[in-house]
Amino acid sequence: MAAQQIQSAVVDIESSGVVVTRDAARLDEVRLADTQAVIVTPGGRSDWEFGLAAAVERGAFRIPRKVLSIRHAEEAAHVLEAGLSSDGIDFETRVALVDDIADLAARLERLSRRAGIMLRIFTEAPTELCGFHLDTVGPRLPPFGLLKIYNGEGTRYVLAADVTAMSAFYAYLGRREGLSAKWRAACVAGQAMEAERWRGEMCALDRSLPFLRQGSVVRQVPAGAIVAFRHLDVREHWSAHPVGRAWLHCSPMSGVPRLVVNLTPLGGGAARPD
Repeated sequence: MAAQQIQSAVVDIESSGVVVTRDAARLDEVRLADTQAVIVTPGGRSDWEFGLAAAVERGAFRIPRKVLSIRHAEEAAHVLEAGLSSDGIDFETRVALVDDIADLAARLERLSRRAGIMLRIFTEAPTELCGFHLDTVGPRLPPFGLLKIYNGEGTRYVLAADVTAMSAFYAYLGRREGLSAKWRAACVAGQAMEAERWRGEMCALDRSLPFLRQGSVVRQVPAGAIVAFRHLDVREHWSAHPVGRAWLHCSPMSGVPRLVVNLTPLGGGAARPD
């Protein structure tokens, strides 16, 4: 099937497993058994967010891919102050960004009911390397994470009800990863014709998305939204688990550099009471 249409739409949580809201208090609904994601859309953008977006997109503010370990959410601001560059943005914007990410850390700690956060952060233009996938967590860790894309095109996703079966999805994923590996290897080897061949097959696979039901659409997270989404226990990856066990999503394949922040529970953290 061809699933080329992309929509940004409010969908009903009871029927789809995804809720779109402006109420950040509803992020906790991702803990419900049939919920894959809660998307909190911004009511508006602040001046610092516009300034940050401009700095990221023109390449003035850059963060190479890094992973920061935060033992407790209250330490997030200190860890970020030490770990983030101040080049390319003014003092007020940097303070606002640190406060915003620290707030995300506090939200995840409350959501997961567990101390310890692994924070992935980077600025990078989207690429074609990775297609639709699901995120995993280690055994016995809370299966939740938070994602925020500060600028540029938002994350794409599909509804669990539109997926025919996990076997079909994993068949797509296995083929997609194989084609991506061949494409990258051909590029490194300077084999232009082979690289174009593998890229063409990969792009055709992404256009068809054979794991979706006929007539399904690809949806898109609004810019600047916070997403609480369900992860999969890594021990279940590649298995015949229920479709709604995790959120199937992908980054856009091209576009301007984006600031991406992804938070998940850190292994070894202590459980916190409700």
